[in-house]
Amino acid sequence: MNRESRMPAPRDRRHAITMAAFAAAALALAGCSEPAQHSTRLPALPIDPASVTVSGLSSGAAMATQLHVAHSGLIHGAALVAGMPYQCSGGTIRHSLGRCMKADEPIPTPRLIELTSRLALEGFIDPIADLADDRVWIFHGALDPYVRKPVADAVQAYYEALVNPANVTRVELEQAGHTFPTERTDASACDVTEPPFVGSCGYDGAAALLEYLYGSLSPGRAPHEGELVEFDQRPYARAAGSEGLAAKGLLFVPDACRAGGDRNCRLHIVFHGCKQGVPAIGHAFVLGSGYLEVAAANDVVLLLPQVEASYQPLNPMGCWDWWGYEGEDYATQRGAQVAAVRAMVADLLGETRQ
Repeated sequence: MNRESRMPAPRDRRHAITMAAFAAAALALAGCSEPAQHSTRLPALPIDPASVTVSGLSSGAAMATQLHVAHSGLIHGAALVAGMPYQCSGGTIRHSLGRCMKADEPIPTPRLIELTSRLALEGFIDPIADLADDRVWIFHGALDPYVRKPVADAVQAYYEALVNPANVTRVELEQAGHTFPTERTDASACDVTEPPFVGSCGYDGAAALLEYLYGSLSPGRAPHEGELVEFDQRPYARAAGSEGLAAKGLLFVPDACRAGGDRNCRLHIVFHGCKQGVPAIGHAFVLGSGYLEVAAANDVVLLLPQVEASYQPLNPMGCWDWWGYEGEDYATQRGAQVAAVRAMVADLLGETRQ
């Protein structure tokens, strides 16, 4: 296991900006005021099927782990910011808010590993052997008030039992709260834990995680007009039986990766956290996290699915389902949200529809 620890650059706490101002600055950086519209199912793009990886923050990190473990034959690496181990909640909100965040009781990591093996043997997820050579990047802020350090320790222990430990790395950032770390100077202070959960940490999390998953990358560039588009998630939600997805998702396609091109592009899936999706905060996270710049310069297509807050199903903070609000199979291939996102990936890869 490799460990990286880096202190954030000095920052001026007196000039924390409001979320609205941050979103406006991010939109200006992206070079467009709103994403373009894409109303049909996702098109097949020139993507290498062996390049699919995933990342997420908080509930998005839990969802990233679920997609990774359930479809490890397809997903070849995961980056987790303030994440939890696979099946940590045991399908209950009590465990999700307790041991999986506050660490108020030990997480039974050996039992979770055993459960993973059993689900694979029963065909609910891909064989655990598919995880062995994957790369896993784990980030935790030492000042995170929501997800405590023992939870990050359990994520690391879980993956090191199933993945070659040499392929697991961990970043423990001393001054970070519950946030996605960036080098932006106009974001909230690194220790601030509030929407849009993007922090000025002197550390480019998007570049670091993508480079760990893919190897050496070129410096980022500003996105071009039309590279970020909205698409209709409703066909995927209906087919999978999900009531939690938002009507629209986002897709970032670098110019070189458009349909019909001959470039061998990569695909990375990004899951937002609670109170961090487009229905909650607009495009502040998407445009302020740094993902777009790195992806634009390195032929990485970004799929950014979205969930929204609701009371039926009960999900008032707009979190991904990692405790079973859409059904007990939430963490397996039969889970509604896992199945919906898998279908999106299938369309982007040009797989034959069942």
